[in-house]
Amino acid sequence: MVAIITLNYNQNEYTLKCIESILQSKYGNFKLFLIDNGSTMKNFRELKNSILKTTQIELYRIEKNKGYVGGINFGLEKASLFDPEFFLVMNNDTIIDKNAVNELVKTCNKFKNKAIVTGKVYHYEEPNKLQDIGYSFYNKKALKINRIGLNEEDAGQFNEVSERDLLDDVFWLFPSILYEEIGGYSPYFWFSAEQADFALRAKEYGYKLIYTPLAKLWHKGSVSFGGRGRNPKIAYWHMQSTLIFRYRHLSKLLFMNQYFKKWFGIFSSYLKVLLEKLQGEKSDFKYPYAKLLGMLYFNKWLIIRNNNIGNNPFNKNS
Repeated sequence: MVAIITLNYNQNEYTLKCIESILQSKYGNFKLFLIDNGSTMKNFRELKNSILKTTQIELYRIEKNKGYVGGINFGLEKASLFDPEFFLVMNNDTIIDKNAVNELVKTCNKFKNKAIVTGKVYHYEEPNKLQDIGYSFYNKKALKINRIGLNEEDAGQFNEVSERDLLDDVFWLFPSILYEEIGGYSPYFWFSAEQADFALRAKEYGYKLIYTPLAKLWHKGSVSFGGRGRNPKIAYWHMQSTLIFRYRHLSKLLFMNQYFKKWFGIFSSYLKVLLEKLQGEKSDFKYPYAKLLGMLYFNKWLIIRNNNIGNNPFNKNS
């Protein structure tokens, strides 16, 4: 059995389309664990009343938003009670191809179930343009990566099953034994870098990170936070998460090098906004300020090693 885990946070329209695509899957032996992650009660009731009543869907509600990491860990814990052979974690702002689950399982089997497997992620609104098919290191020691195929039109140039250095968890499948071995996502993260941390921990246990072109999915991207761009909500979490991730997986010397580069980047962001203001552009300091606060959060984390509870000064719902 494949336990499919996805979160909803006040996004019924996307979630219902995602569920519809999952239920059309040609892989019959699955159960969807839909976690409502602190949506308004009105939103949750609408969702509950709108989903198809079937034994293939288990709906749970978390009263207060636990963030992406907390929500997925909650789903893994609930799903594990049903003794699945595989977990499939996927974003709710997605449409999954009807053959995707089958192809993910087949590929994992080929690697003797010692793999995390993902597939082709396309842009939601540009259905033949690639968004994510994994990452390769251009500097392995420093964990510096290239995003393979980003924004390329799919002309069959990535049609081979391949091993990757890192994967994103827009959708990925892994055997349940991996969860037993390393646990869920690290609670040090709230949003961003949790998947890279999980993937590297899995590799330490001998798991490969595999991409298969036959599993396809279309992804909107960051709709819970209003998109990426110069978004201070995401910048705050990205700064703290990136630093925690690199501290956990880099040598201390390499980490310190990147740590000071982050400080330089914050200074550069402030300077950029100042120059834009001098040129008469509408700009403010929220984005660089978010980076600065993320840095200060990390410095505090170094001392107390606290779990991340998601407080974000740029998110009115935190």
